[in-house]
Amino acid sequence: MNGNKKSSLGLGLLLIALVALGGCSGLKRGDFTLLTRSSDQQIHVAQQQWLVQQGQQEYTLEVIVERSADHWRWIMLSQLGQRVATVESLNGQVQIERHQFHAAMQWLPELLQAWQFSYWPLADLQTADPRWQFVERDGRREVSFSGILRATIEYQQITHRANPWQGSLGYVTREFSVRIHSQPLN
Repeated sequence: MNGNKKSSLGLGLLLIALVALGGCSGLKRGDFTLLTRSSDQQIHVAQQQWLVQQGQQEYTLEVIVERSADHWRWIMLSQLGQRVATVESLNGQVQIERHQFHAAMQWLPELLQAWQFSYWPLADLQTADPRWQFVERDGRREVSFSGILRATIEYQQITHRANPWQGSLGYVTREFSVRIHSQPLN
């Protein structure tokens, strides 16, 4: 029996280690390849306030974003102005530097996807992966995967639809939603 207990303990520790390592991989939950380039040649720098809701939980973040044609960066801050994470695309790869714990970080892959689905040019998104379909009409963008609606982006409070970097938008899925208020800094 003692050998069985050791075996069970070893198996349990192995399973815990595998789950922990799987959690560290971070960005594998999304089945959309994050884009590191944009066809929009203009440099966008904005201060954004994010309200993330998942069930009864709400998280707020201040995010300074920068996007150019071949690079993008986030500096994520807590409500107290402390840096939570820096996320950026470098040489075609997404890199994450976590500075401190914040509950919203569990949604990082989905937040990155929401940001790209909301702010990237429609043509870039449509050519990234044929399984994903993007349709814009009447102040909203609908995102479907293999014909199933996955997200809706409402641009109703954007000052000028051609510039989503000024104003507020709402991104909604079944799992969570994020309200982003954006103020250009350039």
